[in-house]
Amino acid sequence: MSKLSIKIPGIKLKNPIIIASGPLIHGEYLNSVYDLSTLGAITTKTVTFLPKEGNPTPRFASLEGGYINAVGLKNIGIKKFIKTKMEFLEMMNVPVISSIAGNSIEEYVEMVTMLNNKEVINAIELNVSCPNVKKDSIVMTSNYEYLKELIISVKKVTTKPIYIKLSPTEPDIIETAKVCKAAGADALTMINGISGMKINIKTMEPVLSNKFGGVSGSFIRPLAIKLVYQVSNEVDIPIIGVGGVCNVDDVIEMLMAGATAVGIASANMWDPLVCYKIVNQLEERLLNLGFNSVEELVNKVKTTREWFKNQQ
Repeated sequence: MSKLSIKIPGIKLKNPIIIASGPLIHGEYLNSVYDLSTLGAITTKTVTFLPKEGNPTPRFASLEGGYINAVGLKNIGIKKFIKTKMEFLEMMNVPVISSIAGNSIEEYVEMVTMLNNKEVINAIELNVSCPNVKKDSIVMTSNYEYLKELIISVKKVTTKPIYIKLSPTEPDIIETAKVCKAAGADALTMINGISGMKINIKTMEPVLSNKFGGVSGSFIRPLAIKLVYQVSNEVDIPIIGVGGVCNVDDVIEMLMAGATAVGIASANMWDPLVCYKIVNQLEERLLNLGFNSVEELVNKVKTTREWFKNQQ
């Protein structure tokens, strides 16, 4: 077995590096830069039941070490996604996590049903925590009964693993994670971007038409590390750690926080080869730190978790 391989529900990753779902950079773009089959997996750009135009422009602005966006889940819709993207996903020869977002449980169930027989899709991520859409539609993780019903409902119509993408602004992210696991979620993706704002000091106006947007970049990594650590300490569920990961040491830090795999999104904008570089550096860096494999590191971290100690 490869020293970098690791298992998450539904997927044996050749390495723990996953392209996370992002508003601008995604697999179709990066596949023109390097062979994506070198990665552990890719997560598709979030699609919704119906096509979405997203928010009016401007909806993107650079920040030092990251960006703020209010794209608003602009996408082609699930039907066109299935019709036009399956062949491309098969061609990439890499495990695929399909990210979806719905306005209702019924929409989620319909989309999951449509994806269930697509062999190229290995797992389905429910993006229930997008930070730049209306709060009463997509963001629903703080309503525990609704979240529980959602997970139970989609699990009934698919044999594929279901991952839940969590927001860093959950009132109680540990309790949310417990609800997800109890309802049958197979893994968590965390964290989504945080909601923020940028003002043009020359015009005194927000730089985004939506005023507020999702903030991503290296500066949210300490928050992501903290929340991954807290959840992994209390809940025995695989976590794809996402948030501000920019280099090989960031990946190892995220694994040490309790993640099983690591998603990278915004860093791909500044360096489209960042994931490729990390994969090529990871084995040597692990050895330098005294670990023979990713699995050894992940398993060692598990033995320090409260839930593991309580099982002994």
